Amino acid sequence: MLSTIGRAAIRRVVGRGPQSTNSALRSLWHLQYTGTFHDPNSSSALSKSSSSLGRCYATATKAASKPKATTAKTAKPKKAVAKKAVKKPVKKLAKKKVVKKLKAKPKGRPKKILTPEEAKKAAARQVVKEQKAKALSPPKNLPQTAWTVLASEWAKAHPEGKPSPLIGASAKYKSLSPAELEQYNHVANQNKAANAIAYKQWVESHTPEQIRLANNARTQLRTKDPLHTWKPIHDDRRPKRPSTPMVFFAKERYASGDLKGIPLGDNSRLVSREWAALSPSDRKAYEDLAIADRQRYAQEFKTVFHRDPDFIAKQKAA
Repeated sequence: MLSTIGRAAIRRVVGRGPQSTNSALRSLWHLQYTGTFHDPNSSSALSKSSSSLGRCYATATKAASKPKATTAKTAKPKKAVAKKAVKKPVKKLAKKKVVKKLKAKPKGRPKKILTPEEAKKAAARQVVKEQKAKALSPPKNLPQTAWTVLASEWAKAHPEGKPSPLIGASAKYKSLSPAELEQYNHVANQNKAANAIAYKQWVESHTPEQIRLANNARTQLRTKDPLHTWKPIHDDRRPKRPSTPMVFFAKERYASGDLKGIPLGDNSRLVSREWAALSPSDRKAYEDLAIADRQRYAQEFKTVFHRDPDFIAKQKAA
């Protein structure tokens, strides 16, 4: 029984490997000691156990020195599924604002110092320029006579100017037959009517105040710019100016027929002497007519210009 237990112990110890050699030897010695002490007959069993222990130890050592090669197949790495790269949104680079270099302003000519006389002329030119802007420009008229109609036709037919329009048109006008002259007169009359309509439409396209200021400017330009003709602009909307007592008297004298056949200068002097010879009672009738006419003018002026005339404004201020 003791030998069986000993062999089992030896197997357990040897099975642990070469590192348990010392422990196995100590166990064998202990078994020999105890077995011999308790059972002297077990010496043969112990010798067998020691021999089997040697074999087991040798086998364990040999097996430990050469480990068996494992035949396990190495697992092939799985191919990773390539993910499609997500394109990152490309940030648009802000364009740099190109700052234009400011060019140096060319130096102008030094301002000329005007003499007092030159400064006065420059101021007068500026006034004329401003008055011309206020004077307005009416539409150009179509030719209104047979001669001007023929001359304009000749100029269009001969743009090179040869022969001279004045000479060529004059010669043709003199050779016109009565029927041809009648035709040119007809065209001229049509143009005259068209001019009147165009002029009226142009005047009415401006306010009465604009026409009034334009006429004031034209009055000044007639003296400051005599090289041009500055005719007053006729506006039917403007109220007729009031007449004086003497004007009412003169109208009555001319309407009587007593001054018929007398030259203009002479009859005007005659009327002036008659007016001066009138008594205050005789003048009163004409003065009353003048007062009524001023009232009529003030009312019409306010209706058209939306303000009182100057003489009414002065009376109110006084």
